[in-house]
Amino acid sequence: MTATLTRPAWTTDLELEIFDKLLDKHAPHLPKKRLEEPRPPQTEEEKENFYRFRVAGAAHDLFIVQVCAKIIDQIPDPELQLFLSRQLGDDGAHAQNTRLRAQAISGRDPIDDIQKQVQKHWDYMGDLPIRNWQGFLAFELHYELHIVALLFINSRTSKINDPDSAKFAAARILPDEAVHRLGVVDWWQRIFDQASPAEKEDLIAQVLEVDEEGQRRRNPYLRDHWQLSKKAIGIEVDDLPVLYDTWRKEVLSYFLDIPVSKLPKLVSVND
Repeated sequence: MTATLTRPAWTTDLELEIFDKLLDKHAPHLPKKRLEEPRPPQTEEEKENFYRFRVAGAAHDLFIVQVCAKIIDQIPDPELQLFLSRQLGDDGAHAQNTRLRAQAISGRDPIDDIQKQVQKHWDYMGDLPIRNWQGFLAFELHYELHIVALLFINSRTSKINDPDSAKFAAARILPDEAVHRLGVVDWWQRIFDQASPAEKEDLIAQVLEVDEEGQRRRNPYLRDHWQLSKKAIGIEVDDLPVLYDTWRKEVLSYFLDIPVSKLPKLVSVND
């Protein structure tokens, strides 16, 4: 990762530090570590809700695969292409494992249900992820970095999970996704840190514009997904809007090298 004078390196430790700071300020009643292990879904209703949750997770990953496959030869940056080749393969493996676990729980192959949910992502996002490199950066921010607050909440408050899914997540998904986030940061910093002050001002304006568009497009999906997550795995969602919004501000503050207090008013997940 490219080092800068004004920002520490983006690491998983820094993510945890930032999130726990936000938790102290906005939701101190939520735990900073898991208090009890989740149990498998038991009733038919729980299994069906968990199936829908797993389908949503596979669709999230398959959408990333489809976007990366479309964009990989459109941005003439070999370092980015090498990173995307890993991201594409990782998320394909994640989606396939999730598909197989959903099939094991439900007794039916969820591939058609997964693709229907992928299409909803395309419907929400339109051409933004593949419009240009700025739109693709907004896609990466929204599908890799802005969702970290939700991942922390899931890891600490979920009450239902599939043991085999949890093992795969610990062994593959969590470390892979950390690499993806760091890869996005590295790509951006290679662009931003080499820009002149005037060019940086222009880049900041461009990124804020597409990131705000991405947020407006994502809001209906996010609110629906959080309710599904509450129903399927029992996570706490009451404080998610403020944690999501403030986490997103921290990410943009880091990316754009601007204090949170100096950011313009941003679209909220509740808008």
